[in-house]
Amino acid sequence: MPSSLLLRGLALTTALAASSLLFASVHKEYRPLLRTPASGEQEHRQLLQLNDFNDPKSIQTRTPSPSDILDQARSGYMQNTQWCRPPEEDMFPAPPIDYTQCENPQLIHMDINGGMTSYLNKILKVAMWAARDNSCFYVNEGLGVLNQADGGKHFSHSKLGYRLVDGQDTYIEPFLTRYFGQMGLEKSQFEEMLASGNYDVITPSPSDINHHDFGGKASLTTSDPAKRFEIMSIPQLGYNNVERVSLKKHFLRRMFRINADVRDRACHRLASQGLDDEYMALSVRRGDKATETSILETVDPYIKLAEEGIETHFGGKVPTMFVATDDCSVMQEFRDVRPDWTFVSECDNASEANGFVYKEMKFWSEEQTDAHFNKFIAEMIGMATAKYWIGVATTNVSYWVYFMRSLEATDDSFIWADPPRVPGLPW
Repeated sequence: MPSSLLLRGLALTTALAASSLLFASVHKEYRPLLRTPASGEQEHRQLLQLNDFNDPKSIQTRTPSPSDILDQARSGYMQNTQWCRPPEEDMFPAPPIDYTQCENPQLIHMDINGGMTSYLNKILKVAMWAARDNSCFYVNEGLGVLNQADGGKHFSHSKLGYRLVDGQDTYIEPFLTRYFGQMGLEKSQFEEMLASGNYDVITPSPSDINHHDFGGKASLTTSDPAKRFEIMSIPQLGYNNVERVSLKKHFLRRMFRINADVRDRACHRLASQGLDDEYMALSVRRGDKATETSILETVDPYIKLAEEGIETHFGGKVPTMFVATDDCSVMQEFRDVRPDWTFVSECDNASEANGFVYKEMKFWSEEQTDAHFNKFIAEMIGMATAKYWIGVATTNVSYWVYFMRSLEATDDSFIWADPPRVPGLPW
């Protein structure tokens, strides 16, 4: 990795709207870049001190050559944004993690018994837990008892890849690596460790994960800066005395590596919609959420918040509006209400006219599965990249996208369209 990249200082702003952070050189030659000083009792500065990313669990890789799809739009706005480029090209590089180096005999086993972002959030928490404890972890994407000898204590039913074909239970396996780089041990590595008898397997429940230090459930609903900016460390990865939000954002960038072909295709699709300058993103979730919680039945709240965002973040000039939704019928609603605004969406490339319903996934073919998740990944990138984002508090998508947004994204760059069930922000 070029040393020049490691010596750069970076201004991070992940505090409450006016908060600031200092970014330190990885060689401790502190040359922080300050933004406008924060003021008031909510100010809370911390030094983000990352000693070295040539740590024992970093894998140094060559940046892959651009694909033909990437070449088509490389000079455009989208292709120069963070999630449309390899993580190693970030201003503060994010090398992949070697998950096989773990000295702790504790072996963490988990399944993905839920929706995509629900379990990406849990995988992130478990990955940070494992890294801090120097343990290995494995994401089980199949069905069945892990070890008959333990009486079925460790069981997996990973519904994300579950499909019912001709009345038979089947699984798309592996599932996550269709779209993302490896997160955790590979199956063969896990089975080898299991067979050795040298590891104590634990299968934490969702509650265990959420209440762990890196789950930080209490911090999801707090406005207390001391909790929000709790100082945490993962020495094995070079993170020492890092505030919670920055650590989680940077760790996510290292762990969540969208496959190059999937990323390039998504970014090309976004670029082809005319996202050639700073834009606003609107997240509309209906589908199965209508059966779980109250939803916004009209687009009026979005329009009101968008008008406010236009004044505060775009100098009164209406930007392109990128709509991420599981219900493509909302596009006509937006266009009817504001015919002079430009609304674009993945709905122009793929239709989910009746809304995404999680329980119907088991009937999808592999082609339908890929079509849905390629659309969804493009939407995640679109929301994470937007200058201003109007999210939905009643979906895990928003909590994942919040941590995908750049280290410099301030909390005044997003707002909920619906009041959270529990007041607070997604930290």
